[in-house]
Amino acid sequence: MDSIAPSAAVIQSFIELMDSDSEDEEFDDVVAIVALRLTRLNRNRIPRYCEEVVSRYFDFEFKRLFRLSRETFDRLVAGYMASPFFPYATRGRPRVSAEKTCLVLLCYLGGQCSMYSLADRFDIAVSTVHSCVERMLGFLNSVSAEVIAWPDRQEQERSKAGFLAKSDGKGPQNAIGCIDGCHVEINKPTESPNSYYNRKKFPSIVLQGIANDRNKFLDVFIGFPGSAHDARILSESPFFGDAATKCISGYLLGDSAYPLLPWLLTPYRDNGQTFPLWKKKFNKVHSQQRVAIENAFGLLKQRFRRLYFVDAASIKQCVLIVMGACVLHNLCNEERDFFDELQHLPQQDDDDDSDENTDIFVDRHVAGFSESLRKDIAQNQC
Repeated sequence: MDSIAPSAAVIQSFIELMDSDSEDEEFDDVVAIVALRLTRLNRNRIPRYCEEVVSRYFDFEFKRLFRLSRETFDRLVAGYMASPFFPYATRGRPRVSAEKTCLVLLCYLGGQCSMYSLADRFDIAVSTVHSCVERMLGFLNSVSAEVIAWPDRQEQERSKAGFLAKSDGKGPQNAIGCIDGCHVEINKPTESPNSYYNRKKFPSIVLQGIANDRNKFLDVFIGFPGSAHDARILSESPFFGDAATKCISGYLLGDSAYPLLPWLLTPYRDNGQTFPLWKKKFNKVHSQQRVAIENAFGLLKQRFRRLYFVDAASIKQCVLIVMGACVLHNLCNEERDFFDELQHLPQQDDDDDSDENTDIFVDRHVAGFSESLRKDIAQNQC
C-alpha cells in the first residue's frame, strides 16, 4: 500500500497513543482509527490504458469505443491544445494529456458510464474526470458558433439540390434546411419541475435543430422545458428574429407544429374531410425531404448515447452537454466520419404536430402570401 503524507498533528497523536500504557478497548479503537487515517488503499485501475492500450487498437475498434475516427479525433485534440482550455500550467501536478482528456470526454458522451468507472479506466481520480469533462465541454461550447454556422449562398444552393434529390426531383425546390425539436431526458429539476415534463410524462429539455440535407446542424437552440410547444420555442429562439434574412433565397421545412410562414414551409393538415390528391403528394415529398432533421437527431443520439438520459446536476450543465455533442456531431459530418452502426435510424417521435399552433401570431397578409406559395409548390412542383 502506498502511504499518503499525513498531517503533523495526526502523526503526533499516533506517537502519543503508542507510548501510552493504556490497555483498554477504547485505546485499541483509537489506534485503529488513526492507522486508517495514515494510509489509504489504492483502487485497482487499468495501468497506462491511454498511453499503451489505446494506441494498439485497430481503427475500427477505436471508432467503436470512442465514437470518432482517428482522423476526427486528431482534429479534436489539435483544436483543444490550441485553446485556452488546455492547461499548460500544472502547479506541480502531472498534467493530463490532451489525448487522455479528449478520450475521457468521448467515453462520457458515448455511453452512460459513471465518473467512477471512467476514473478506473483511465487511471485518474474521479475529480480529474470531472475536470476533464468540464474543460472539454467548455472548449466545445466556445467553438460552437464556428462549427454550427449558417451556410453561405453557395452551400445553400448545394443543399437545395440535395433536398430535391431526396424526393426524386419532385416537391419544394428551394429548401435550405429543415427544423424540428428533440427531447433530451434529464433528472427532475428542483426549480419549476412540472414545466419540464413533456407529453410523454418524463422530464426533458428541448433541442431545437435546423439541419441541411446531409444531416449537419446549421443552428441549434437548447434548454427550453419539455412542456413547451415547438412553435413557442422557435419564437423565443435567437434564430427567429433573423430567419427572414437568413432564408431570403429559400425556406425551411417544418412539421405542422409550426406556423406556415414565407420562410417556413409546413405540410397540409388532413382534417378528415376531402383531401385532394395534390395535397397528399405535396405532404409525401415534403416528408421525404424533411427526414434529414429526424436523421440528424437519430445520428446524434446513437453516436453520443449520453443524450438518451443526461444525468447532470443543473439545467445549465445539461445544455453544455447537449451542445458539446452537437459540435462533435458536426465535426464528424465535416470529416465525413460516418458510423457503420447507425444505418437503421428509429423514427423520432418528439413532434407536436398533433397540436394546433397558437404560439406565433401571423399577419393575415403574410398568411395569405405563405398559403399561395405553398399551393403553387404543391400544384406545380409535385
